[in-house]
Amino acid sequence: MRSRTGMHPLALALLAWVLSCSVSPDTPRLQAVSPERTAFGTPERLLLSGAFAPDVAVDLGSETPPSLENRFEVRIGAERAYAVRFRSRDALEATAPATLPPGRHDVTVTDAQGRSSTLSGAFEVIDRGVHRLVFVTSMRAARPGEWTEPIRIELRDPSGQPAPTPTPRVLRITSDSETGHFTRLGQEDEAWRELEVPLALGESGVDVLYRDTTPGYHTLESSSHDLPSIAQTVAVGRLGPPTAVRFTRVPTSPLVAGEPVALTVDVLDSSGGPASLPATGIQLMLRTTSPAGGLAVSEADPYHPDLTLVLQGAQGRLPLLYKDTRSGAEVWLSASGFNRDTYGALTPHSVSLAVQPGTTQRFEVLRTGTGPLPAGVPERFILTSLDAWNNRTPYTGTVRLDTSPPDPGFSPGDVEMEVGMASFNAEFSRVQRVSVVAEDPHATNVRGATPELTIQAGLPTHLAVSPVVGPQLAGAAFLLTLEALDRFGNRAETPLSVTLSASGVPEGALSPTTSGSFTGAITFPVTLTAAVEETRISLVEGTATIPGALRATTGGFAVLPGATQRFVVEDTTGAQTAGVPFRVRIRAVDTYGNTTRDVHELELDAQGVHAHQFAPAHFSGFQGQADVDVTVLLALSSTRLSVVSGTAKGQQPGTFAVNPGPVARFQAQVPPCLTSSDRWKLGLQAVDNWNNAVTSYSGAARLALSPFGTISPSATPAFTGGTVTIPNVTWSDVAGREPQSCLELIVTDSEDARKTVRQCLNLQLSCPKHR
Repeated sequence: MRSRTGMHPLALALLAWVLSCSVSPDTPRLQAVSPERTAFGTPERLLLSGAFAPDVAVDLGSETPPSLENRFEVRIGAERAYAVRFRSRDALEATAPATLPPGRHDVTVTDAQGRSSTLSGAFEVIDRGVHRLVFVTSMRAARPGEWTEPIRIELRDPSGQPAPTPTPRVLRITSDSETGHFTRLGQEDEAWRELEVPLALGESGVDVLYRDTTPGYHTLESSSHDLPSIAQTVAVGRLGPPTAVRFTRVPTSPLVAGEPVALTVDVLDSSGGPASLPATGIQLMLRTTSPAGGLAVSEADPYHPDLTLVLQGAQGRLPLLYKDTRSGAEVWLSASGFNRDTYGALTPHSVSLAVQPGTTQRFEVLRTGTGPLPAGVPERFILTSLDAWNNRTPYTGTVRLDTSPPDPGFSPGDVEMEVGMASFNAEFSRVQRVSVVAEDPHATNVRGATPELTIQAGLPTHLAVSPVVGPQLAGAAFLLTLEALDRFGNRAETPLSVTLSASGVPEGALSPTTSGSFTGAITFPVTLTAAVEETRISLVEGTATIPGALRATTGGFAVLPGATQRFVVEDTTGAQTAGVPFRVRIRAVDTYGNTTRDVHELELDAQGVHAHQFAPAHFSGFQGQADVDVTVLLALSSTRLSVVSGTAKGQQPGTFAVNPGPVARFQAQVPPCLTSSDRWKLGLQAVDNWNNAVTSYSGAARLALSPFGTISPSATPAFTGGTVTIPNVTWSDVAGREPQSCLELIVTDSEDARKTVRQCLNLQLSCPKHR
């Protein structure tokens, strides 16, 4: 049925509804976006809530009902959402593209008339971060010249889930086979020796194919910027039943003793290519003929001369490590196995390896003779170069020779070595237990030594006395070492006795005066009780009148006063002012009253004064005597200074007073709570910078309120004894402004505006009554 206008009634109704809605001034209006966030690289279907008025398509000359046309555009950040659908006047649907970069984005809805509504930061894209590369697929197999099944390489986040890349990157894929080629899935007509695949923003991986004409196991590697490289094996061949095992990777050059080398054992079919392993696997037995050799699957495993393993699934290739610690021209490795399904033996395989010595790690030094060695008599030695596993190395060159401990008369200083061997005659000049040391002059960590050898001495030819490290302290004993030496400087074994004397020292001030009998060397304590600027101790064998008597004299040294026993602290005359430094002299003395030279860390204190009101509390590097500027911040009638360092102490004999400093501000006492009608008591006290009461202050102060109100009186009477109390304080222009927890009372000196204080007044409608 048509209306008189010729329009369908439903079209009229819908048109009237749209016209009524289209006049709304606030459409479109975006109020919410759900969900509010998604992971990067994932498209997300969004529900947009708000107010939206769509366009209506009406064919006035047709029976076709009118239709709603979606004319809305949705943008998320700089990108346009797709699949926008009008659901109702209150909701739209749109899909956020997977290419949105991580971060928060504004969402904007624009209608057909160009009107827009934006919700700031309404949608967030979360970046999970790229952590590593992985081969998603396991080891692949293919016939020669044919493409493998797709090999998936993906970026993963720390939790192991696929992670879209937030920035463009390139995946590089290579093979260790010279005949291997790659292509991307779906591009089989193209083949590349190396494949570089660009990943666009939001992509998390790629599918590639591999083809190789050479049968065998081939290793594929993939890498990308700032990510660790990964590898996977591909088996190329007919993959027939297993018939043989073979070493397919063997070093062509000799092994180095003690260093592991990589080997590979493959299970092969009759064509010589990779075999298809039975369900129960292949039992593989590996063996070495070397008593010092061993095989391991990984670096963390122990090395065994016999190794038995089971290969299952697609594990037809076994990477191995071989290590041998004994050098040899020929070492045999064998591999054998049997099929655990059929128990049929596989054709074994053996290879020979040469093991050469490692780098020279040490020298072996051996003496040919026995018994003690007299100084100055040559002795024959043999020198051999060895690696870390005691294999003889072909070292050729100069080897430095020395002794430990050092012997200044030792010879020779070096020897020429040829093909790891040398011999030499050595002489010693010092009595001691000594080792002969051989050292590579170009690698100081390559060395060797003999066991300790005993060197004997000759007759004494002179005396040697240890130096006296001065200055010494009066009354403090110090050790003196005296040696009787042969012509090489070795301690002789002839018994001797010496007398002692000290220049410039009164009789009786030196003890002892004789060493007593000794052989070779003696160490004894010496004490000097007199302080002198310089003295020397002379030591003479027997008496000085004997011609040719052995003698020795120490170098000059001073004798200083003893250790500090106490401190003398000079008295402070007259009263001081708080905060004003005054000078005090402090002196450290020993038992005899001498000013000492010890360095002390002094702790200073003032009687009745807290540490934070006194400075300095510490004097670092004090020595002998010093004038210290002391500051006391507390005013008090009597105090005295004291010092301490360890067990040594000192104190002023007399006391002194500390007066307060000049007035700096006022301290106010006010009630904790006030109402606008209260009369209240105000107490003020004049204090200096350190809150000492200044009882001498007799001035007056001005009173004011901030930020509103006036106070009466507006000025205080003159202070008495540094304080003033106003019993009936009133205020005005504060009623009706309650509550005010901090109505500031400003107290300012009448003569000096810098002397001021601000005190909060608690203005309330009512205050609790206190009993």
